[in-house]
Amino acid sequence: MTGIKKSGRSRTAEGAGPYSGQVQNPSGTPPGTVYCVIMAGGKGERFWPMSTDRVPKPFLTLTGDKTLIQLTAERALRIVPEERLLVVLGKAHLKAARQQLAFLPENNFLVEPAGRDTAACIGLAAVHISLREPEAAMVVLPADQYIPDVDDFVATLNDAVKLASAGNHLVTLGIAPSRPETGYGYILAGRACGHLTTGDGFVVERFVEKPGHKQALEYIADGRYYWNAGIFIWHVNAIIEGFRAHMPGLYEGLTMLKKYLQEGRTRAADTLFKGFERKSIDYGIMEKAANVLMVSARFRWDDVGTWASLERVLDLDDNGNCILGNAFCIDTADTILFSEPGYSIGTIGVSDLIIVASKKGLLVCDKKRVQEVREIARRLRKNKP
Repeated sequence: MTGIKKSGRSRTAEGAGPYSGQVQNPSGTPPGTVYCVIMAGGKGERFWPMSTDRVPKPFLTLTGDKTLIQLTAERALRIVPEERLLVVLGKAHLKAARQQLAFLPENNFLVEPAGRDTAACIGLAAVHISLREPEAAMVVLPADQYIPDVDDFVATLNDAVKLASAGNHLVTLGIAPSRPETGYGYILAGRACGHLTTGDGFVVERFVEKPGHKQALEYIADGRYYWNAGIFIWHVNAIIEGFRAHMPGLYEGLTMLKKYLQEGRTRAADTLFKGFERKSIDYGIMEKAANVLMVSARFRWDDVGTWASLERVLDLDDNGNCILGNAFCIDTADTILFSEPGYSIGTIGVSDLIIVASKKGLLVCDKKRVQEVREIARRLRKNKP
């Protein structure tokens, strides 16, 4: 995942001191009120040409009949009722979100006046939750992940809420790596802090950046490294305290933002938000805080970060091709083909390609260079007539 510094330094080296990880009652009853927050920002540039500024990746049907954000919302509704499900997004995506999540109350769509990365996004949601229910717990979910094991996901999140509520803990989920993935950040799990129903809890020793292939192999062999899923669970007061301790400038801004919202000064609140620091929650708080715990998640998970990831989550034909839409292939192997309705793809004698046909553009890409698709999206945006 993005947002983890390459140094991978331990937070204890910064003077925070070792975290005891003491959990008073990890199997106790969770708080009566839990909110889920779906982060639906970002451009999804690596899914060009299907993903656009107006309809980015979370609003696409890539893994089935429903969009990624619809599937995320369905999972969240297994944890909280509709009135406690919030979606944070940009104004450009509000129309698509309202269409796809029409069941949500209008004031549950929290519109960011400008993109300011995940720290400000989470801070905005925390302020709104604190105005509604100051003692609530908060679950933060990316809008665009693939998690087919819904029952196991729900059980893990319920355990994580109990863990977060058993003390002043910032909890994240770690995914046991199944391959030497170089596109994700990793979490180094330290001392165990309690056995949960669905997985073990650990004190987080450090976050580490996306590794090279050799280092990723070493992480798997070590057995203590987990993929960083970017899913967070905490009491709303715990994350606000995290802002105060580690991002004091943003904390002051959020305090003023709360005052403006209480007074109904939405224009002033929007102007204030636009000036917030642009930083991820990982950089800003998680790798600095000494009270971070991790729950080892025992469900299938994928970041669905590029076109190439689809062959990990969808069925393949006998030649290893992943086909979505209308495609006719002759002597074609290990290729991902995606066509919008009304478009057809024909291939002869090719392999290891990504081919996408849509009204927004045509993509033909070597699978090994799939990360570079975002550069096409950026150049086209810059040179748009």
